Amino acid sequence: MDRLPPALRAPFTIDLRALGLLRIAVGLLVLADLLLRSSDWLTFLGAEGLYGGQLSQSLAEPWRLSLYWLFDDPRWTVGLGSLAALAALTLTLGIRPWLSTLVSFLLLASLHNRNPLVLQGGDNLLLLLLFWGLFLPWGARLSLAAAVQRPPPEDRPEGGSPAHLSIASKALIFQVLAVYFFSAFLKNGDAWRVDGTAIYYALSHNQFAAYLAPFWADWHALTVPLSRYVWWLELLAPVLALWPTQNPWPRTLAALGLITLELGFILNMKIGLFPFTSIVSLLILLPSAFWDSIARLTSRPAAPLAIYFDRDCGFCEKTCLLLWRILGLNLRHLGPAQDDPELGPLLEREVSWIVVTEDGTRHLRWGALAAVFASGQRLRWLAPVLRATATPGDRIYHFIGEQRRLFGRGTALLLPWTPKPSPAAPPALAALAFLAVVGWNITSLPALRTPETASALNEASLTLRRQLEPVIQSLRLDQHWNMFAPYPSTVGGWYLFVGLTEDGQLVDVLHDRATPPNPFMPKHFVPENAPNYRWRKYLSRLSGSRYEAAREGYEAARCAEWNARAALDAHWPKLLAFNSYQLRLRTPAPGAEATPPTPKRFGQALCPGAPESAREAVEAVMMNGTQP
Repeated sequence: MDRLPPALRAPFTIDLRALGLLRIAVGLLVLADLLLRSSDWLTFLGAEGLYGGQLSQSLAEPWRLSLYWLFDDPRWTVGLGSLAALAALTLTLGIRPWLSTLVSFLLLASLHNRNPLVLQGGDNLLLLLLFWGLFLPWGARLSLAAAVQRPPPEDRPEGGSPAHLSIASKALIFQVLAVYFFSAFLKNGDAWRVDGTAIYYALSHNQFAAYLAPFWADWHALTVPLSRYVWWLELLAPVLALWPTQNPWPRTLAALGLITLELGFILNMKIGLFPFTSIVSLLILLPSAFWDSIARLTSRPAAPLAIYFDRDCGFCEKTCLLLWRILGLNLRHLGPAQDDPELGPLLEREVSWIVVTEDGTRHLRWGALAAVFASGQRLRWLAPVLRATATPGDRIYHFIGEQRRLFGRGTALLLPWTPKPSPAAPPALAALAFLAVVGWNITSLPALRTPETASALNEASLTLRRQLEPVIQSLRLDQHWNMFAPYPSTVGGWYLFVGLTEDGQLVDVLHDRATPPNPFMPKHFVPENAPNYRWRKYLSRLSGSRYEAAREGYEAARCAEWNARAALDAHWPKLLAFNSYQLRLRTPAPGAEATPPTPKRFGQALCPGAPESAREAVEAVMMNGTQP
């Protein structure tokens, strides 16, 4: 690759600072995802939940794998979730980054395969970023692992070269841009390029639109040109980002333009973590010149400092290196105190590290830590706090000193002395995965996935797709960037689960309420009958004909859960049957009158022990007893 002209290398070169920031953000996003899922963890993943392990395995696509299938036990399920959170935390901090990436990828892929009914495109992108992280040195900057690398600071340049170019960097940049480039090809409906109504329909869809959307959805003078702008931006920004030039502006403009698109999603739609994941992925497009400018704007002068530690304490040396990197110290010396004839005896006598500031003052114990914070580029505001807590701080210092062998063993395990971090996965595997992902994205184009046509190109595309499926599906690299494609849906609405009890009353099964459901609830924007976007995605899929087996699993679980409560609570009515409805709300064409929602029944559940006649009785009671 070094033999390529600089103009051809530049579009695929990633700044290591951007890679480090990407690793931190991906770790935080995995943690956020786990936190958002936690309230429904066993509901969606438990053996007694809505999508049990056996049902999950029976409905899984070929080649899918999941650690959650090994044991259908709540302790196993919760344990895997806890391990995923720990791996995401160590990934964020940069502790054994490659191992943390591998564990995070395996557990996230297993989570996705365990219940794909709640997934959306953002989940796919997050998993793909973890996958490509296995081949990239994204622990080389902004990580605890990088901070404890030898040799010491005076023997190496401050940052080294920030540029990274490899087959994996090419694959990651392609992956990030594919989200937009192939999405533009899939947006082939007239709403995007002909009549320009796509943004209007997207902002009017009651299951997604929120926040600022109701205030400007009808501004057609703005939404029409904006629809065309979004399509052209998704098509041309990737081309601009890959323009063969060393000038940093094309990549910078492409990245910032796509980031503004994602900010628009955040301000106008409830679509979970997808836009945040997309913004994070776009950071790797920003060239070194951008990060150099940020560094110049945020850097502060740091007073020169000398730090001396105990030669026999590896934990002490690693702590000094961590402080140097985290605080941005200007170190004129870092080394063992025993090498200095004057400071060596001082260290032995005081049992303390020694920090020498610019004016020659020597600081010991907790006061030395305050001096270090006061001299750094970052976190200087903590120095007065540390000075004010000198007495308890010295006690903490002595405790750590007494336990330094224990801390030494811990840091040896978590932060071993290592050479410069490098990707552990072989580059040849990255190349094969890159080719597979490129081929899969190409075969996702509508013109190449039509079995009815007899063209040789279509047939070759379908053949290639079948050959790639084992690898793509087992690694969960399959992707189809079709949000609002070929055009935004014009049908929204909400969901209604109406149950009939033994005493002939209607109940709200979805909300677990022994009160009649109201099918005419407020219809503006996201009606909160779905607790979160995972539930909304789950309910929308249950209403589809291809998910009949999953819907039966939901019906059985809800009957069991409801009637288990009835067995314990004499005031809770026993459920006989319930019907599932989608109240379909069609978005009117621009300027047209809105029409009332129309109910569509997509399921009839009969609880165990209930008479068969209860199925039809639900609708009969509902039609006779519910008033608009």
